Amino acid sequence: MVNALRAQNVLPDEMRVEWCDPLSEELLWLPDILSGVIAPAAAGEADLMTALRAEPVIDRLRCD
Repeated sequence: MVNALRAQNVLPDEMRVEWCDPLSEELLWLPDILSGVIAPAAAGEADLMTALRAEPVIDRLRCD
């Protein structure tokens, strides 16, 4: 993806991309999940986006 964006002159050559352990970057999980929903919705697959718009379901478990 990065190489494709660079080829289109969208990303600067000096931008550095590095793979790392996803467990060390929890704050990136939510944007990754949302992009996984929004991208298919933009392509016409609205099932996940419809589920995202639904009323939230909250289950509370008590652990004693």
